[in-house]
Amino acid sequence: MHHLLEALAVYTLVMVCAAYCLWIFLPAGLKQRAARALMARSAHLQASRILQALAQQPAAGCASGCSGCGSDAPASGQAARVHPVRWARKPGPPPG
Repeated sequence: MHHLLEALAVYTLVMVCAAYCLWIFLPAGLKQRAARALMARSAHLQASRILQALAQQPAAGCASGCSGCGSDAPASGQAARVHPVRWARKPGPPPG
């Protein structure tokens, strides 16, 4: 009985992690569609603020699902300032 409960706990944890990974990498349009479908099933789910925000959230312009372009983009429409990359030289072998 003890081993069965351990296995059930591990399987449940793996399933939750797999669902979370799937949700993270799901495009914004599919998240929006899924939120609307869940809200159509139940009045309790319609009251969820998270689902309401997902259902109303416009899909990102690039359809990547990150939904970060609008908040991080400069207001003027220009590209963000580029920071130069400086490479450090590896020290050579010690003398001798």
